[in-house]
Amino acid sequence: MVLINKAINEVTVKLVYYGPGLCGKTTNLEKIYGNPKLENKGKMISMATETDRTLFFDFMPMELGTIGGQKVRVQLYTVPGQVFYDATRKLVLRGADGVVFVADSQPSMRESNLDSLQNLKTNLRLNRLDPEKVALVFQYNKRDLPGVESVDAMSAYLEPGSAPVIEAAAINGVGVTATLRAAIARILDNLKNHVDTSLSEEPELAPPDLTAKSGVTATSAGTPKLAVGAPAPTFVKKAAVAAAEDDPVGVAVAEGESNGDAREHLQSLLGSARQLISSLEATLDRARAHEREISEKIARL
Repeated sequence: MVLINKAINEVTVKLVYYGPGLCGKTTNLEKIYGNPKLENKGKMISMATETDRTLFFDFMPMELGTIGGQKVRVQLYTVPGQVFYDATRKLVLRGADGVVFVADSQPSMRESNLDSLQNLKTNLRLNRLDPEKVALVFQYNKRDLPGVESVDAMSAYLEPGSAPVIEAAAINGVGVTATLRAAIARILDNLKNHVDTSLSEEPELAPPDLTAKSGVTATSAGTPKLAVGAPAPTFVKKAAVAAAEDDPVGVAVAEGESNGDAREHLQSLLGSARQLISSLEATLDRARAHEREISEKIARL
């Protein structure tokens, strides 16, 4: 699942924030990105939809330092929560090494949380990822609001199992870095133990059908990337997950690269970003065309 670049001795892993619309996915990434103690951040790229304030796409690479001789890079993504953008959620989930499921703690959001979680499991399988093995962390967000459901009540219907559960109020930055640390630790555990999260028997993901809603409701949210040329690295020791807020991701920051390495690294990032943007822009264009078609049909009624 991880992407290994032997030329620059680097392992890249992908973490996706998933959940119903307006649950706090984008807020999590913005708080992480704005943390002044996180250095070596890449540029955050976002695309806003025309119909909602939620960001269409977030991309943020971070340097995590050297572990077992390999530099580790984490790419963070969010997915759009609106039902219409299910095709985009499938695309963004492709190649995910870990997922943070952001649940809204308000009682009125129970159905949306359940729909979104089921949609996540469906889209993981469509991307040939095993929902039972992928690194998964649950964040119960908006704990600062009055009248929220208890942690026990939310766990009773979301059934996180052995996955970590983090309470958060992302708008205030509470629980954001704890969630990130837990997710990275789960990903690194999978790498260390050579956990195969792929579902090889599943058919390859077909081109997105923008007319399909994949069984989600109007209130709901919303493979594996195979190792290239080598098995996952064997780490000398498990990466520690720091408890202190002064080390938000729990590992040391990497030392500076040479100009040549930095140029090659940035060119690689630029190529990946352009490819992703191109795919998502094509999807958005098809979505707009479909929206126009629906509007025209409504006008003729």
